[in-house]
Amino acid sequence: MKTQSIDPVPVYSRRRPELSPCYEIVRSTLNTFASNRDMEGRPLPKYVLEEFDAFLKCGIPAHGFLRRVCDDCEKEKIVAFSCKKRGFCPSCCAKRQAEAATHLVENVLPRAPYRQFVVSFPIPMRYWLNSNKKLFSKIHGIITKQIHAHYITAAKSLGIKDPMPGSIGFTQRWGSACNLNPHLHILCLDGVFTIVNDAPKFQNVETLTDDDTENLLINITTKILKHLRRKGYLNKEGEVVDNPLADGLFTDHESLAEVTASSIAGKIAFGPNAGGYVTRIGSGFGYGEETPLVKGNRCCTLNGFSLHANTATKTLERDKLYRLIEYIARGPISNKRLEITKAGLVKLQLKTAWSDGTSHLLSTKDEFLEKLTALIPPPRSHLVKWAGIFSPNSPVRSLIVLNPKVKKGFQFKDETEKAKVKNPTWSKMLAKVFKIDVTLCDHCQGKLRLKAAINDQESIIRYLKHQGIDSEPPARAPAKCKATGLQFGEYELPNYDD
Repeated sequence: MKTQSIDPVPVYSRRRPELSPCYEIVRSTLNTFASNRDMEGRPLPKYVLEEFDAFLKCGIPAHGFLRRVCDDCEKEKIVAFSCKKRGFCPSCCAKRQAEAATHLVENVLPRAPYRQFVVSFPIPMRYWLNSNKKLFSKIHGIITKQIHAHYITAAKSLGIKDPMPGSIGFTQRWGSACNLNPHLHILCLDGVFTIVNDAPKFQNVETLTDDDTENLLINITTKILKHLRRKGYLNKEGEVVDNPLADGLFTDHESLAEVTASSIAGKIAFGPNAGGYVTRIGSGFGYGEETPLVKGNRCCTLNGFSLHANTATKTLERDKLYRLIEYIARGPISNKRLEITKAGLVKLQLKTAWSDGTSHLLSTKDEFLEKLTALIPPPRSHLVKWAGIFSPNSPVRSLIVLNPKVKKGFQFKDETEKAKVKNPTWSKMLAKVFKIDVTLCDHCQGKLRLKAAINDQESIIRYLKHQGIDSEPPARAPAKCKATGLQFGEYELPNYDD
């Protein structure tokens, strides 16, 4: 008689960020990188330093943790605090990715078909969009309005009255080469809602065609170029002109402006290799009579802009929708694609090999840290925007979303309405996504209750030493002095005749 094998219950083991390539790069290089910028008179902004500092504390018990105790066997488990930043931390970005997909699929998005619109911009615009939040918001609004206009027109042609489209826009700030490339992923209802018998009802429209995609891109580029001319970014002929319109953060910090422009162009801003690379941003906007260039099904380019709208999900494909949102909300860095070579260089594997056969990129640790600096979103930059029927001020939003009471994050069955927790805890996220419940005891599977949050340094050291866990955080490498040229005449030579 065969015995059926039982899969072992997944057991939580503390992640070791200090062993990852990304952590080692930041730990060993940050002080030198920041010191060099200070010596050059181009200091890094405070929010950049805070992001790196928080990353180096993320997941390290020596910087604080939660104590959980089993009610049955009294065994304890600790869970280190996370940084909860949104720049590049692989762990916290993965949490946000899973959280966004779970929240939208289970609590927000009604059962309907959806289509993803990916819009990328000409190289000159990428710097402007990154350094001017108001401009990015305006451009985002123009694109969303044109996409919604397509669905409204298509619905009215079918005799649908008062059609209401809806979309959720995600801003991605990076390319696969860890370069700054702000672009939009807009998840849109592939149809419209309308009011029937005092209740919202979803109505299908005709499938988006290649001609529709081309016309949509023409409308988007026409509106955006008109706005850029009106604001002085382009002259009447459509050529790029010098324009100082940038947020104060970029005008006050030369280092930030340098890493932004260089990252967009795929160049190096600082260090010994900087002199060999000149950042040159061409016009990139084409000409007024240019026609769309078809790159594939529902995919075309025009005036340096590109639009891809071939990815869609059907009403019952909720698993596919979940995976699509995970892709849209993903973070920029994966430790699986990072490697530190024996020579101390950073080897980054590209997700897809380039047309010339390039599969990996090599850089120094300083150069890689420079790229991470450019990817950190400036303060008060919105990375997710709701529009149309999904917007917070929509009068019918509460009638179409699955769980209108859930405002942020997602809730579990054991959470009451009175709970003031806005976001899911790490423990419940691990249980939801990875089937690992850190609230259960590894020894007897009893319930672990939260005993205390330990963030006092003396208490941290005392507890960790008692448990035989390293109570000292990984040491940051000291800043290495940057060699400077010898300035003659700066000091008086001693008089050896005396």
